Amino acid sequence: QSTWGQNQGLMFRDWVKADGSTEFQPEAGRYHLYVSYACPYAGRCLVGRALKGLEDAISLSIVSPVFRKTVDDPADQHRGWWFTPREEDEGCIPDTVLGCQTVRQIYEKCGDKLGKYSVPILFDKKTLRIVNNESSEILRMFAKEFNQFAKNPTLDLYPENLSNEIDNINGWVTPNINNGVYTCGFAKTQEVYNKAVTALFDHLDKAEEILSKQRYLCSTAFTEADVRLFVSLVRFDSAYVTHFK
Repeated sequence: QSTWGQNQGLMFRDWVKADGSTEFQPEAGRYHLYVSYACPYAGRCLVGRALKGLEDAISLSIVSPVFRKTVDDPADQHRGWWFTPREEDEGCIPDTVLGCQTVRQIYEKCGDKLGKYSVPILFDKKTLRIVNNESSEILRMFAKEFNQFAKNPTLDLYPENLSNEIDNINGWVTPNINNGVYTCGFAKTQEVYNKAVTALFDHLDKAEEILSKQRYLCSTAFTEADVRLFVSLVRFDSAYVTHFK
């Protein structure tokens, strides 16, 4: 059975906090974001960075969308994210912080023991450590903790008065849609696929029912719930239907 989306590769869960309650404080130019355009979880962080206007405060690297073998070792068959030179792929931005060729190398430099080597990564250039690799938490940090450097500081993607409603929506969008497309795609039995695809389309219908009556998932406010749904919907026809039938 597929275990996609169960956070098995997430050992880095520190937070940048504007109130000084953690060792990671918001500073312009201190943090670097590693992403892939092919990954919807990384995509939500890219959207949050852009919406808040943090492009000048948080630098960026973008990997090639195609997995490649990460080490020249016949005994190690791992395939993962690579940084392709710009002259080979204009959509990629090399690792300008550590000079790594692969995302795996970044994790290994930071003492990773799990070996999942996922994106996104929020990296601290001051301490040379991975701060966080959980996309929902990075998105919320961008929404809340960098306002003094944001071009759009008043945009609140997680307003307190809607927090319960947002959490409730995320609670069914995440397992059934964001993760659900991958549960379908990587299902190892027809039974698992049938269960997942039914849940997926039931919850797509649920989202459509809500959005047929109002512009955003949470009443009249654009929130992180819309971002998290959008990054899956925008890939649905072009990627998931094509590859995961």
